[in-house]
Parts: sequence; structure tokens; C-alpha cells
Amino acid sequence: MPFHWSIHQLTEYLVRVSQPSEEAIAIRVALEEALDALNAELGIVVVEGELRAEVGFGRQDIPSEFLAPVRDNDEVELPGLGMAHLAQSDLDEAGTGRKGSKGRMVVARLGKELDAEELQLLHGMALALGLVLHNLETLRAERARHLLVVTLLAIQKAISARRPLDELLDAITEGAWELLDGCPVALLLNDPSSPGLLHPHSLERYPGFDDEAMANARSTLATNLSTFGQGDRAGDQQDRRFFCAPVVVSGETAGCLITKVDQPASGRHDQGELLTAFAQQVSLALTDARTVDAVRKASRDPITGLANRASFLQRLEHERQLALEGDAALTVLFVDLDRFKAVNDTLGHGAGDDLLAEVGARIKSCARTSDLVARLGGDEFAVALLNAGVKTGRAVAARIVRALGLPFVVSTREVLIGASVGIAGLAARHEDASAIVSDADIAMYRAKRSGRGRWTVFEPFMQAEVADKLSLATDLQRLATSGQVWLAYQPIVALASGRLEGAEALMRWSHPTRGPVPPSVFIPLAEETDAILELGAYAIARALEELATLNDGQKNLRLSLNISARQLLDGSLGQVMKQALVASHVSPELLILEITESLLIKDPDLARARLGSLKELGLSLAIDDFGTGYSSLKYLRQFPVDQVKVDRSFIAALRRDADDDIAIARSIIELCHRLRVETVAEGIETAEQLELLTELGCDLGQGYLFAAPMAPRDWARWQGARQPSLAAAG
Repeated sequence: MPFHWSIHQLTEYLVRVSQPSEEAIAIRVALEEALDALNAELGIVVVEGELRAEVGFGRQDIPSEFLAPVRDNDEVELPGLGMAHLAQSDLDEAGTGRKGSKGRMVVARLGKELDAEELQLLHGMALALGLVLHNLETLRAERARHLLVVTLLAIQKAISARRPLDELLDAITEGAWELLDGCPVALLLNDPSSPGLLHPHSLERYPGFDDEAMANARSTLATNLSTFGQGDRAGDQQDRRFFCAPVVVSGETAGCLITKVDQPASGRHDQGELLTAFAQQVSLALTDARTVDAVRKASRDPITGLANRASFLQRLEHERQLALEGDAALTVLFVDLDRFKAVNDTLGHGAGDDLLAEVGARIKSCARTSDLVARLGGDEFAVALLNAGVKTGRAVAARIVRALGLPFVVSTREVLIGASVGIAGLAARHEDASAIVSDADIAMYRAKRSGRGRWTVFEPFMQAEVADKLSLATDLQRLATSGQVWLAYQPIVALASGRLEGAEALMRWSHPTRGPVPPSVFIPLAEETDAILELGAYAIARALEELATLNDGQKNLRLSLNISARQLLDGSLGQVMKQALVASHVSPELLILEITESLLIKDPDLARARLGSLKELGLSLAIDDFGTGYSSLKYLRQFPVDQVKVDRSFIAALRRDADDDIAIARSIIELCHRLRVETVAEGIETAEQLELLTELGCDLGQGYLFAAPMAPRDWARWQGARQPSLAAAG
């Protein structure tokens, strides 16, 4: 019977349609078989709104009647062919949970309508094709799901193994590219140095992106959607050619994974979800990398690669407890570099970092592999010698001092620094790791004060010295208003004539319980805090007020004032000088401000600007302690200098048989004269030094040969006592 014949046909039809493994071939076979069984001439198959196969139309366009909904045996006039009868059937049954049908098969037969049995056969063939397509889709989804699981597991395994980040990101984009059937995939990450700027990690690996794709990715990041690439949300791009999934790290959007498809296609409805899965892997890799990096940075110094202060103290505390439990020795060395700041300020911070890295390597080479070596910060290092006593500490400290005393090559220049080392052994009084480091630090300062390039072992009395220093620093805070500070004046004499030319004001401190406190002790302490600003302002006002007393009988006596680096860099010095000049009625031409070379090295541009504003007041400027800085001669041209005070270390060595020292002094004096800069010799103590300096043409001098610094009340008596010699000289 025809009905059974139809079932037989359907069985064979289903077998033939099921054989192809590719969807496009199965659809084509199904359509051709249906047209042959129904003696129809034309047909199409539409799946999810997309024309997937057509037969019989040749090069002609498919009439619109085929693409619109069709009722059984609708008639349509086909040009050149005549009247055709249409019929269609859905590829799936109604009520399957879908919104509408998955697709439909449409056939057309010329001249003769399709009867009920033929329409039933068409319906069965369409359902059979729908079943085959469903099976192919299920199989494809299962394969894709399996491949996705395998790919993601491999990526997660690589993340757990801490593979390099670039390698992980390449693997993720490669996996997404494969599972998206070769659609171009790109990972774009925010540039930390330029917020809002996308940095393409893999754009060049998968060509096919244009400005539109980049704009789409930027839009994705700008909107900061929590879910992207799913359903209509992925369709924020009007033509749905782009799928984007954001990469989120620590709750913030760090970039996006983007793919571009040529056109919407059947089976691509899950591309957004797939891309999101890979974007989550990127987020996991970046989060893990940042966590590892944060841990590394939290425990390592980025310049030297050594342990930093926090990790050093943590490990040292552990070793301290083990040493106490096992009655073992433990020794800590505190290393502070000498003259590092001059290198850093002169050659730049980049060169300074290179120097620190090399210093770290040399220190590490002096210790055992089992010892702990760290950079505590700045130019300070520490070494913990495990199971080693102070005797071993002395030997290691000596090796470090020798190693750091050798030349370094930085920025193609050879530099010398050196180091001072403090040593402290574990004792019962050390309640924690920081207490041992503190004792080693105290010993290091003791070593530095004893001449640098040395090492010193901590002794308990050194702690008392530190406490005393803290007490002195507290007293300094009230010194300017305490009435304990006063100014002494040392004469400055013209060497050729012996005539009194000026005086240098020197601060003195008479402590009520300590007695006289040397300036070498309290001035550096004051410069560590703002106390120096108050003391400096007091000294300027007081010196200008007392200049009238010093000038009695000599109206043009010049006054030299030492200026602290903190005073100049603070920016208040100009106003302080203006107020003092107005209050004292002293002419600014009588004032000379003395600045040390270290101040000029610290910030040359700022120093030049501040000195220029002081020169505008009519003051003169002098470089104090000339020759002791890292690079002296260039400042005679770079700064508005009127006077150079040659450091006493050069003067102390002068004698008739010291040819080299005479040559150095002559070079300095001649250079200054060529630049029209006045020279002052500090620390003249012998007649031989005076005679040599006069022969060399030095302009001025001061020192104990002429007079020690004195109080204003003693100035007139001293000046009266030397009047006969002046008259004789005249």
C-alpha cells in the first residue's frame, strides 16, 4: 500500500541522510532525496532563519514566496517554468519547547498538486532531517564540550604549575581560537601605566581585527558589564559579529577577550558562553600571577633581589627562637654604605640602583649560602650569620669592608664608596629580632664615627650613648628660645696686608648640665629635624644685630654666615634674610652666606634658583669646605659664587717640603682667580702655612694663628690688642 511504501521510503531516507557527518551535506542529501521521492523540481531548506540548501533554481534568485510562510499547494508562477504548487513541513514537531520551529523544508512541483499521502511523506522526511540535525548538533556539542573540558583542565594545570604568564595567556587564546572554529581571537588588557589604554596581547597572532573591533572592545571595557557575550547582551553590537567577554581581576575589569565572526551562523549561539569560559581562565591566570608577584614583592627587594626588611625580620625572629631553644649562636651585621648619596645625587637614581644591585651581590658573596642577606632600605643592608658567633661576624665584616672598598663601575664611570659595619651577637636581652638589628645599627654608627670603612662590635655602653643622643635631640627643640645658644666670631684677615676683613659667625651651645656642646654634635642633630630652621633664623637675626658691635671702628667689616641645606631647601630663607636686614639696618653687601658643596649636589636646579633669589638681595655667596665634595670645580661656573673657602684638610698639610700639597693649593687658588672668585684659607695655624698661602696668592685666611672664635664682648679687646701690628704693617 502507498502508506507502507512511504514508511519504507522514510526508513531508507533516514539511513541515507544520517550517513554524512557534516551538517551541510546531510541537508543537501535530504533535500535532493525528498524532491526525487515527490517528483518535485524545486526545493529549499531553511534552518534557524538561514537558507542552508536549494535545488532547481540555478542562477535565478529564489522567489519570495518560497521564503515566506507556505500553505499546502499554494500556487506560484515561476518565470519560464509555469505554475508550481508549493508545500512545506517543519523540521521538528510543535510543542518541543522551542520558540517556533528549528527550520523547514519547502518543495515545489510543476503542474500537479501534492496529495495528502505525499504531504505526509514530506512531513516525515522533514522530521527525519530535523532528527538528524539534532543528533549532529548534540554530537558536535558533546565533542566541543569534551574538548573544552580537556582544554580548560590543561590550562588550569599550567596555572597551578606557575608557568610563565605570557605562555599561559597564549595557551588560553590558542584554545579559544581552536574551539571557535578558527575565528580570530584577541586578548586585550588595560595598560597599568595608561589607564583606559588597551594593550593587545595576542592581536598579531590571529589577524582579522580592524578599528571597529578595537572600538568594540573599548566599549566593552567602558560599560564594565558583569556578563557579556551571552544572548542579546552580546548583541549590543548591532550586527552581532563581535563577541566580547570581560576579564575581571580583584573585582575590577582588567581587559577583555574578543572574537569576530564573519556572519551569524547556525550552531554559534553558544559562542558568548564559550568565550566567557576562556575569559575566566585569563582572570584566574592574572589573579594567580598577581598574587605570586605580590608575595615575591612583599618579601624581596626589587633592586637587589635580596630579602627586604619585613621578610628579613620575620626569618630572623624564627632563627632567634631556634637559636635560644638549641643554645646556638646567631650574629647580625648591619652594613651602611659610605659616600653612596654623593654617587646617587651626581650620577642619578638609575646609576644608584645599579650600584646597589652590585653592592648586594658583593655582600652576598662574603656570606655563606645558609646565611640571610637583606637590603633594609636606602643604602642599608643586613646579614644574619646562622650558627655563628661574633668572632665569625668580625671576619665576615672585614670581608665586606674590603669588598665594598674596591672600585665599582657605574654608568661607565669608576666610583669608590666603602661601608661601615656594626656587629651584634644574640643575647638574652634581645626580646625579638628587631632588638638584635637595633644593636647592630648602633654599633654601625659607632664605626662610622670612628672613621668610616670600619667595623665595630656592639657593647652595652653604646646603648646609653644613643639614649643620651635622644635626650640631646629633645633639648634641641627648645634651644632657640632657651637663652643657652650664642654666637662666637672668628676673624677673617687679608693675608697680604694683615688687615681685618671680616668675621665668621659660629653657633655655640652652653648646656646647663652638660656644659659646652660642640657644634659637630648638635648641628647634625638639628639638621635631622626642623629645629635647624628655628636655630638658623635666630643666628641670622642675632648676627646682624651684633655686627654693629663688631664694626666699631671699622664700618665695612663683612660678616660670613653658615647656611644649612634644610634652610635653603625649605624656601623660607629669603624672607628670613629680608626681615633681619630691615630690623638691623645692615647693608646686604656686608653679608656672605656660606653653603656646603653637599647642598649643591643634593638638588642643583633648586639650589640654583634659591641662590639666585638671595643674590638679588645684594648678598654674596661662598662655597664652604671646598674640595671635599664629590665634584667641586663645576660649581664655580654653575652657581653665582663670589668666594671659595678652601677646606682646612688642604691647609693642614702645607709645609715647605710638601710639594704635592703645595701644587694642589696652587691649582685651587689659580683656578678661582681666573674665574674672578675670592679665596679664603680655613684653619691656618702656623706661620709657615701663612707664608706659603701668601706666596701662592690666597686672598684671605682664618684660623687659630690669628684668633680663636670669641664672644662679642671679647672682640673689641682682641681688636685693640692687634692695632699696633696693623699700624706697623701699614
